[in-house]
Amino acid sequence: MNMTKRITIFGAAFVLMQFLGGSALAEKIDECNTDTCINYFEQYRKAAKRGHSLAMLTLGQFYHHGYGTPKNEKMALKFFKKAARAGYTSAQFKAGYIYMTSKDLQDLDKAQDYLEKAAKYEYDGADFLLGMMYLDEKYGVQDLTKADNHFANAYQRKHEQLPNVVKFINAKYESPDKAFPELYSLLNQKPLVTNENGELAWYDDGVEVITITSPPLQTTFNRQLVTFRKAIKSTGTRFKGKTCVERLTCLQRAEIADATDFRHLFLDGFSGNAYAQ
Repeated sequence: MNMTKRITIFGAAFVLMQFLGGSALAEKIDECNTDTCINYFEQYRKAAKRGHSLAMLTLGQFYHHGYGTPKNEKMALKFFKKAARAGYTSAQFKAGYIYMTSKDLQDLDKAQDYLEKAAKYEYDGADFLLGMMYLDEKYGVQDLTKADNHFANAYQRKHEQLPNVVKFINAKYESPDKAFPELYSLLNQKPLVTNENGELAWYDDGVEVITITSPPLQTTFNRQLVTFRKAIKSTGTRFKGKTCVERLTCLQRAEIADATDFRHLFLDGFSGNAYAQ
């Protein structure tokens, strides 16, 4: 019988998921103003000031979600951009996300630039965001051909929101297969299914799924803080004889799960309800 086999590996680092092709169960950074959270924020702030790029990435997450400090998109973007320059794909994604969705900091040219870089390395969510940007008229860059391409890429990686995208497109467009030929070609090859609630959902392709449970946040923080005591080694384009894309530093991923919520950010009627009448 062709069934999905799930293997849970407890205590494994979240970063392993990027190489094993599995799903992740990870504690995510969220708003917190306890003394413990404030103490971690201060330690990461000092490490970032000393030049540790991973500390910059995590500090950006702290500012973005209000962990140990008030939420501050401007400061979050500052540190995501610093970490992006050091090669963190997750920082490129988060910088693009803020440039795309922020009321005060929106810059679609920069959003496209950062998200395209993240999408190049198949960062989960980057193609989905680009697809939504080119689909939603409110961004002023509507291009259904580009939306189709990015949604097709996201469909191949089974992004969690693609069934909602398909539902929305089916309700809005008279001939969705003609408006989005790449996406609907994939749909024809591997169709979505209808779940017990009558909603579109992902098919079971029988592929082995490795579910990795990462350590608690404090365990990850403490481990990272130990590494920040070490001297900073030269990274980035200062290496001679290799371009950025030839080095692993350009593919670095965060050990902490991203907490971006895609569900309620974009189109009116994104769930399809507004067009189902």
